[in-house]
Amino acid sequence: MLMLRKLGQNYQIALPKEIVRDLHLNVNDYVDIRVQNNEIILEPQVVIPKDQAYFYTPQWQDDEQKADKDIAEGRMTKTKGVKDLFKKLDS
Repeated sequence: MLMLRKLGQNYQIALPKEIVRDLHLNVNDYVDIRVQNNEIILEPQVVIPKDQAYFYTPQWQDDEQKADKDIAEGRMTKTKGVKDLFKKLDS
């Protein structure tokens, strides 16, 4: 799919509507730009606030998958409160 574009003022390029639609892009979204094998690569990015970054680490994501599996396989306990939880843990 060849979509020829002309460099505009300040070297800007307008993305074709089809690409914007297909990639679900919006105004003010971030795009990573790099050169690879003499080609310009644009890749949509999500910027994560620094105080939330830990939740996207491989360790956290792995632990989340394990927790989801435990829940799906019924390996969990419902309690009415902290005292009830400790009572179940002690038994």
